[in-house]
Amino acid sequence: MRRRNAIRTIIIAASAIAFVLGYGARAIRLNIFFQSKILLKVQAILWLFGAVSILMLIFQFLISNRIYKGPRYFWRHWRIKNRLEKQMIDAGFAIQRSYYVSLPKINLSFQKDFSSAALRIQNTLKFEKRLDDMVLSAALGKFVVETHYQSNDANEYIYELLDGSVSFKLTFKTYSEFLRYNTTVPPYMLFLDKRSQVRLQHTLIVGQTGSGKSVETYNLILQMISKPIPYELYISDLKGSGLAVLGDVLGKKTAVEFDDTVEMIKMFVAKMRERKMAMKELLKTQLDADYSDFGLNPHVLVIDEYATFAEVLSSKKKELRDSIMALLYEVILQGRQLGNFLFLTMQKSDSKLIDTALRDNIPLKIVLGNSEQQTYVTAFGYADIPNRDYGPGDGVFTEPRIAPQPKLVQCPYCDFDILRACRESLGGVTTQAPEIKNQ
Repeated sequence: MRRRNAIRTIIIAASAIAFVLGYGARAIRLNIFFQSKILLKVQAILWLFGAVSILMLIFQFLISNRIYKGPRYFWRHWRIKNRLEKQMIDAGFAIQRSYYVSLPKINLSFQKDFSSAALRIQNTLKFEKRLDDMVLSAALGKFVVETHYQSNDANEYIYELLDGSVSFKLTFKTYSEFLRYNTTVPPYMLFLDKRSQVRLQHTLIVGQTGSGKSVETYNLILQMISKPIPYELYISDLKGSGLAVLGDVLGKKTAVEFDDTVEMIKMFVAKMRERKMAMKELLKTQLDADYSDFGLNPHVLVIDEYATFAEVLSSKKKELRDSIMALLYEVILQGRQLGNFLFLTMQKSDSKLIDTALRDNIPLKIVLGNSEQQTYVTAFGYADIPNRDYGPGDGVFTEPRIAPQPKLVQCPYCDFDILRACRESLGGVTTQAPEIKNQ
């Protein structure tokens, strides 16, 4: 028996005994021929003790389950915590003391809309490794563990929970709806879903065919061209598919051949070096600033299906291979401050397809759809991913500021013709535009 339950049992037993003795004192007093003030006082004291004890138990139970935050909060808190404690005992997390067993202390708190919660479990020497490896979702009802980590003092494990039945996917019926929402996002930031916005940065998007990778790329480009600050886009699509069409419609620098992509990369880096010289003077007025502090427009190089480009590059002479990789590294290492960013999309991200050091220096990584464990390992460094069925546009991402560990993402659904929207953004003719829709 747990210590808390043992104490409750003792108090209930003591209260019951007090009530019985109180009734006994009352019976004795009523059966004698004179009124006994002592028995009257004993009866009152015993009944008062029993009533107060029971009321204290009820009060403690209500307060410990946060009744002051409302009945809905109270019910969810008690139900989930009670279920978790039972299953932790079944899983062997109880420590046997002399006459009772104890569990690590558990603290559970919900957000106002109950869409997410934070679970804190006391860390102990005995269970530290098990708490790190434990799969808690089965004990949390419809909540799932999105990520977990130790507190700064290592005295607790903190599990961030998400209501698996709640959708945070944005749905836009028209381009106008998309534009209205995009105006709520700062100019140098992009939205991934209802709850996640990220600063513009080097990005890797990974996903198999049908994962929603291409549509998410369209969505991000649509955000960029709809910003009040013009984004300079460079697009490479060696397949010559939707992204190449999109680039042509937007009038952006677009390459569909390997040699053209090489020249585009050289041009992109040349522009970055020019900005570096200009920024050198600007930084004299504001130390540790970046391009956004001076209101400069971002430059973004998008290489769709980077593995195709890398495969062709690997067949070229070593001199060309080394020079192109050096340019890409230059962008990755220096571009953040200058406002020059690299966006890569791939079906897989293992070291045979993308240089490990290049991949590891990309801060924003998104893996969409159901992927192999190895894909998560190569993208994020490990495969501790929320276990669920990821549909098109759904997946996980990491980003140093808001998602140092893989976090769930549900990319927006654009229920309108994206290509037509791009034409509208330029004020062009839209009637004959072929359709590119969210799929």
